[in-house]
Amino acid sequence: MIFSFSTFSGSTHILRRMLPLGLILASVSTSCAANISAKSPLTSAAADSGPITRTIASRDSSKSSDIQLCGNILSPLTEAEQAYAKTAWQYFVNNRQSDTGMVNAADSYPSGTLWDQGNYLTALNAALWLNLIEPAEFDRQLTQFLTGLVNLPLFEDTLPNKVYNSATGQMVDYGNNPNERGLGWSALDIGRMLAALHIVRTCHPQYANAIESAIAHWDFDASVKDGQLYGATVLEDGTTLPVQEGRLGYEEYAARGYQHWGYDAFKAIELNPSKSVELEGVNILVDSRDFDSTDANNYVVSESYILDGIEFGLSSALEQEAKQLLTAQKNRYERTGKLTAVSEDNIDQPPHFLYSTAYANGKDWAVITDKNEDFPQLRTLSTKAAFGWRYLFPDDPYVQQIFDVAKTLQSPEGKGFYAGEYETSNQPNEILTGNTNGLILEILYYKARGNQPAVE
Repeated sequence: MIFSFSTFSGSTHILRRMLPLGLILASVSTSCAANISAKSPLTSAAADSGPITRTIASRDSSKSSDIQLCGNILSPLTEAEQAYAKTAWQYFVNNRQSDTGMVNAADSYPSGTLWDQGNYLTALNAALWLNLIEPAEFDRQLTQFLTGLVNLPLFEDTLPNKVYNSATGQMVDYGNNPNERGLGWSALDIGRMLAALHIVRTCHPQYANAIESAIAHWDFDASVKDGQLYGATVLEDGTTLPVQEGRLGYEEYAARGYQHWGYDAFKAIELNPSKSVELEGVNILVDSRDFDSTDANNYVVSESYILDGIEFGLSSALEQEAKQLLTAQKNRYERTGKLTAVSEDNIDQPPHFLYSTAYANGKDWAVITDKNEDFPQLRTLSTKAAFGWRYLFPDDPYVQQIFDVAKTLQSPEGKGFYAGEYETSNQPNEILTGNTNGLILEILYYKARGNQPAVE
């Protein structure tokens, strides 16, 4: 079973009753200090990066301000929203691997990409501020995760592999079979991880040194060239091929992750090359690099805009595009009677992962694999997309309609939210993923902070 995003262009996606801020920070700091010892795995040396230490960063006024903003709950969750957050967090309780600190991409399946681990980090941050875990537990989980990050084997000693066995930390293929060399790396997945790490070091600056040390031996220069993002793939003859990675939406989001760590992917962050197409009576921007010309899909989905909005705040240009995309989905519903909230998702049957799109490769509302194979009968309403649109644009009446469906798509055992609902049968897509549940937690944290992004 494949629980990953596209190799080339895609990405391999209870309110805290606030103690006085000083008491929370004191609790976190005490927990941090208690775990620092000569025997800590974080004191081991990473390749060519020097010893990994957990020096507690001094809390100057700017860092205190960052923490204050992260914990500033302006719009307390309702009782129902508290229950949604608890359900989403349970996915991570059930799927965190105790030996590595990593999480499974899908329920009970020990495999995951950097994108999946980024989902976990942002969920972990949200869980702390939403009072789903205690500071000591946050400290324990983050410390173990950073230790695992230091020890991850890298593809050609350059950058993290596209996928790992989450239980062992081994490089694997998409069938979760050990692969000592690896498959290459995904610049988009790395960008997502960099975004997540930046959120954590902003909200928890006492971890900044440990976070920076954990990735100091990654060769980011290999994935940023001439202002663009580059992944790597292994050809049949064993040659490693650099591949320009990213299409409109995810490319800009990933580039923002790189920018927060000092890498200027200036071409990737532009909304070019693009063209305008008419969809359901509105114009949307699509990437002009399609599958026929590049072997990469130029799909338009919801998640990249939602992530940009809740983590960084949508620029005026991206906000306009997001509104146009939402309007197109609403107009499709009005035309067909089918509630529409599109995004890429795992599904609970073959081919196991699909892009339910607004547009891809010249086709409106395409439902495709990463190989551009059509599966229109398996279109889904995406739970994470419905949650995202509901809280990004709460004044739009349509978002409440899709949210009313999405909020019911829960495991009856309370193990998390399902990925979505099939349009044809109106039956749940009964797969539980870290992508869906992590994004829901981030969205609810965004709401609790008064619809403010995680970082500016």
